[in-house]
Amino acid sequence: MEHPSFLLPLIALALNLAIAMSEDQFIYSGFSGRNLTLDGAATVTDDGVLELTNRTVHIKGHAFYPTPWQFRKTPNGTVQSFSINFVFGMIPVYSNEKCTDGMTFVISPTSDMSSAQDSQYLGLLNKTSDGKASNHIFAVELDSSQNTEFHDIDDNHVGIDINNLTSVQSQPAGFYSDNKSIFNNLSLCSYKPMQVWVDYNEETTQIKVTMAPIEVGKPLRPLLSEIHNLSLVLEEPSYIGFSASTGPINTLYCVLGLSLGINHPALAIDISKLPKLPRVSPKPRSKLLEIILPIATATFILIVGTTIVLLVRRRMRYAELHEDWEAEFGPHRFSYKDLFHATDGFKNRNLLGLGGFGKVYKGVLPTSKLHVAVKRVSHDSKQGMKEFIAEIVSIGRLRHRNLVQLLGYCRRKGELLLVYEYMPNGSLDKYLYCEDSKPTLDWAQRFQIIKGVASGLFYLHDRWEKIVIHRDVKASNVLLDGEMNGRLGDFGLAKLYDHGADPQTTHVVGTMGYLAPEFARTGKATPLTDVYAFGIFILEVTCGQRPIDNYADDNSQMLIDCVVEHWHKGSLTNMLDKRLLGDYDADEVCLVLKLGLLCAHPFCKSRPSMRQVMQYLDGDKPLPELMPTNLSYSMLAVMQNEGFEQYTSLPSIASSSDITSSISTHAAMNHLSYLLQFFFLFISNLSALATGEDQFVYSGFNGANLTLDGVASVTPNGLLKLTNGTLRLQGHAFHPTPFSFKKKPNGTVNSFAVSYIFAIYCLRPVICGHGIAFVVSASKNFSTAMASQYLGLINDHNNGDPTNHFFAIELDTNQNDEFNDVNNNHVGIDINSLTSVNSSSAGYYTDNNGNFNNITLTSYKMMQVWLEYNGDNRQINVTLAPITMAKPVKPLLSTYYNLSTVLTDMAYVGFSSSTGSFVTQHYVLGWSFGINKPAPAIDISKLPKLPYEGGKPQSKVLEITLPIATATFVLAMITLIILLIRRRLRYTEVREDWEVEFGPHRFSYKDLFCATEGFKNKNLLGIGGFGRVYKGLLPTSKLEIAVKRISHDSNQGMKEFVAEIVSIGHLQHRNLVQLHGYCRRKSELILVYDYMPNGNLDKHLYGQENSSTLTWAQRFQIIKGIASGLLYLHEEWEKVILHRDIKPSNILLDDNMNGRLGDFGLARLYDHGTDPQTTHVVGTIGYLAPELARTSKATPLTDVFAFGMFVLEVTCGRKPIDHTAQDNQLMLVDWVLHCWHQGFLNDAVDIKLQGVYNIDEVCLALKLGLLCAHPFINKRPSMKHVTQILNREMELPELTPTHMSFNMLSLMQNQGFDPETMTNQFLISNSTLSDLSEVRSHTWSPYDI
Repeated sequence: MEHPSFLLPLIALALNLAIAMSEDQFIYSGFSGRNLTLDGAATVTDDGVLELTNRTVHIKGHAFYPTPWQFRKTPNGTVQSFSINFVFGMIPVYSNEKCTDGMTFVISPTSDMSSAQDSQYLGLLNKTSDGKASNHIFAVELDSSQNTEFHDIDDNHVGIDINNLTSVQSQPAGFYSDNKSIFNNLSLCSYKPMQVWVDYNEETTQIKVTMAPIEVGKPLRPLLSEIHNLSLVLEEPSYIGFSASTGPINTLYCVLGLSLGINHPALAIDISKLPKLPRVSPKPRSKLLEIILPIATATFILIVGTTIVLLVRRRMRYAELHEDWEAEFGPHRFSYKDLFHATDGFKNRNLLGLGGFGKVYKGVLPTSKLHVAVKRVSHDSKQGMKEFIAEIVSIGRLRHRNLVQLLGYCRRKGELLLVYEYMPNGSLDKYLYCEDSKPTLDWAQRFQIIKGVASGLFYLHDRWEKIVIHRDVKASNVLLDGEMNGRLGDFGLAKLYDHGADPQTTHVVGTMGYLAPEFARTGKATPLTDVYAFGIFILEVTCGQRPIDNYADDNSQMLIDCVVEHWHKGSLTNMLDKRLLGDYDADEVCLVLKLGLLCAHPFCKSRPSMRQVMQYLDGDKPLPELMPTNLSYSMLAVMQNEGFEQYTSLPSIASSSDITSSISTHAAMNHLSYLLQFFFLFISNLSALATGEDQFVYSGFNGANLTLDGVASVTPNGLLKLTNGTLRLQGHAFHPTPFSFKKKPNGTVNSFAVSYIFAIYCLRPVICGHGIAFVVSASKNFSTAMASQYLGLINDHNNGDPTNHFFAIELDTNQNDEFNDVNNNHVGIDINSLTSVNSSSAGYYTDNNGNFNNITLTSYKMMQVWLEYNGDNRQINVTLAPITMAKPVKPLLSTYYNLSTVLTDMAYVGFSSSTGSFVTQHYVLGWSFGINKPAPAIDISKLPKLPYEGGKPQSKVLEITLPIATATFVLAMITLIILLIRRRLRYTEVREDWEVEFGPHRFSYKDLFCATEGFKNKNLLGIGGFGRVYKGLLPTSKLEIAVKRISHDSNQGMKEFVAEIVSIGHLQHRNLVQLHGYCRRKSELILVYDYMPNGNLDKHLYGQENSSTLTWAQRFQIIKGIASGLLYLHEEWEKVILHRDIKPSNILLDDNMNGRLGDFGLARLYDHGTDPQTTHVVGTIGYLAPELARTSKATPLTDVFAFGMFVLEVTCGRKPIDHTAQDNQLMLVDWVLHCWHQGFLNDAVDIKLQGVYNIDEVCLALKLGLLCAHPFINKRPSMKHVTQILNREMELPELTPTHMSFNMLSLMQNQGFDPETMTNQFLISNSTLSDLSEVRSHTWSPYDI
């Protein structure tokens, strides 16, 4: 009885084994306890999962049934029918990444795959064995990477492979549904298990491959169907199993179950018994449940939050700026709340107009119902504010029927609000020029307005307790009340820019056309400058024309010149406004026109006072009889300024014969025509850049004539982009012409050197493909080359072919075993092959201790490579370092190779790059090359910026903890709302749709706020003409910058100005301060510049802030640098840029004391969309060219004039106008002329130099300064000629001292006395010239020192 019981377990075990395996059939539902033959990375986990790879890159693994199978009945018979079913899964180690490279089910004569390669060879074959009939391999590949050398159709396909990894047939992974035969795509790399069936029919030799998700039964229609006799392929016996390999991405390839049947269907795998796929990435976080607080709590939070927001908004809306000293002005100060409500929140429907100082709104005061006009003036400076408020309050006490009453003021941060009487009929200019369908004023109304404004000015000048100078008398500042009486507005407002301001400020208060000649020259306002503007105003009202007609084609039409012309002809009344239709009083018209000419007389001492003007207008005193003259008023003005006022007598002007005699006297100065010789010596053309035949350098590739193919391109900012992120493509860029590398045909290769700067961007630094190579090649045609691991240099057939004739330096980011790559981050020297003759991990050796430092090529950081070949000893050195480092002494690679056996006589130099299965972009930023000489240094400062690539990394989901109590939650919500509101207000910006096109040039306000530590005063660098400048450090790049904040409240023209700012940001020159970009906020524009550590030049010239005295060598270098920068702005960029405000305070010094010109183009802020009669005049007194003050038209030659004054200032160490003189101002140009007259030109040199200078350079600078500041506009040189003179490429014309001032000469030309014709038209004796000199010298007593 014991014996049968002992046999029962054995019988049961035998039955189980019979089910699991027979001679022609077996099934594994999981692999626990299975006796598989494993190698490489393959392993079986505890729960029965067959893992073919182990989460590492560039690895292979194999798993085979331990014993071979007999697929034939007889040794020479045919392969029998067989069926295979297996369940697999592919899992990327990093979520949302691809898988590389793939896995196969394989039938092979051997289970030893040790000679196979990983990556694209799937652990089956290697480069040598691929395609050989002796392999006797049949496989079904599940390929997750596209490899062009195997003609893969995509990176997610199934293929039938016979002795070759080039499939005999392949299809994208998927299955056909049984009901409608619709194809359904499947992603192999999807974390999901899938099932594959492989069936072979002995009779038809048909191979069928079918796949489906694990939950779907075997589809009727196979994915692949191929006729192929496997009897010609398989050997007897053969092993069955799996092979897999990884590439540059960690991927886990798993098999969960396997069944086989020979001459039987494969047994169905029981899905329920299969192990689970392992998880290699963290579990996805579960979604947070929605939490609903009680209705009462929610309501409470809503009420509290809304109340806080409303209170904060209310506080911000009505916030004012109060200081203790304002208490004394109490009743004159309005509350902002009242003014806000009076104007309906300053809505546009109440906007009356835009003045020179700000916007003006109509309003009704809430309590008194008084109609007011509220002017909003931007003013961010506290300096002088108390004095200005005191003056405003004082002016508010003025009472006159022809003055607009100033009722009071209000102050906010950065803003001043002035409250005036409301004038219902608006400003006078709208009636004069028929704006807003206004009726035409009749003569009686115009005459009454003229008398009223005269009366108001008389009151300001003579009748009040102190003199008030208006400084901006014009039609737009004359308002009309309900009875059409003229009222003068804005008086005293110009003083806002006086208190505490630098006399050299860029803000010049006044309007072109109304500026008196002496004011444009000295900047000093007096009652007589108001009289001059009033004279122009009279002519404007009478004639109905603006002072300057800016619509003329070439030359601006001056109203005063037209009146003088008609006065010459005796047709003065013809100037009367045509809209009056002849209805006027002729006597009054003549009186007004002559009075206008008298008030606008260029001799300031010849103008009447406003008291006399009132007497003339009221008929109490006869107007002096004026005589026509052939001299314009501009000519007479300069004659007065030069000391000739005694030749005229006013109120009765000298006779025409006297004036003609005076003209002849001045015409005798024709000996100055020698200046014409200068212009005939100009060189017409110079080469902008000379490049040797055996040397070149590119600091950026804008304008570089490279030969590009494939996907290579040059970006707008000058980046050479070899690849564009597209998969499995290549790009090439070559110098357009070949170089002669050998001294003679078939000779030895010369020494050569190469340097280039590159960067590689990948989605993930460890997942990149493939690389970039610098190459010297016999041809630049690489059309037969392949992408991916072949780097666009070779293909799978010609690798190692000596006829390739190429030499390359590869920067490889992918490890390929077929090329014996050392790793996936290496540098190699390649000769006719991608199997490097020498290679090393990317890095460099430090100079001090020789330690090796690794570098990640795919870090998307700029790096520099140096390649040197010594033609004598045939040594090749390759060095690599970050862009921030100088070239290391020890090279990364050094090898000896005779390139004379490789390179042809003529060869091309360039770059090649390719991508594989991963998004990669390869950039070259700079490149230099030299034969028999070093490669020129690449200017790092001029390199283009790398673009921002990729999105922000996904932030981790924050864990949310429910509040312990409702009160805690409410408190948190309140705090959050307050912080959000404060944050929004702190970092708020102004953005408009059109700004999208300027994307990368716009900075976020938050970054600039953090960079400057909240614009703290400790970072304040200075206050310029346009705004405050702060030092900053960008948070990410750590770049030091200078941030300029500019108040600008107008949207009109803003798009054009921002477009210009972005365009100017493309400028690259060593003597220009780089403009990086901008940011906009409400009422504010912020510009971001390079930071200049040594500040501006004027601090060094005038010894401010303990600055050291500049040597003459430094000064002369600065002069030459600024000349070079101006030449670039005027002639060498794609369009002309006028600076318009050249002066030492706009010259910044870098750490090498090189001069850099700043603020170029910034003056355009006040050009776009503004009225040409604007009060803002861009420029600085003392640097304004004579024609600019007269016509307001800026040209390159007005910049040349300012540059001439700048040269004199730097050389002499004196400002253009010495404001310390007591009565007469000392003009720098006159001082230099005086020293020149005396024959001691070097006496004008800055005494701080203590005689240490180059006398030739000093004389050159002084004479060049005088030539550039020449009043004859056509006598000034261009900046091209200036740089030639400074560089001694052109001789400076021999200048001769003259006793005539430059101002005199300027007006002679402006009145038609061209110096080219003066010699023939005017003669004068030497005695007359001598007399003239004596008269002139009599007026120069302030300079006789």
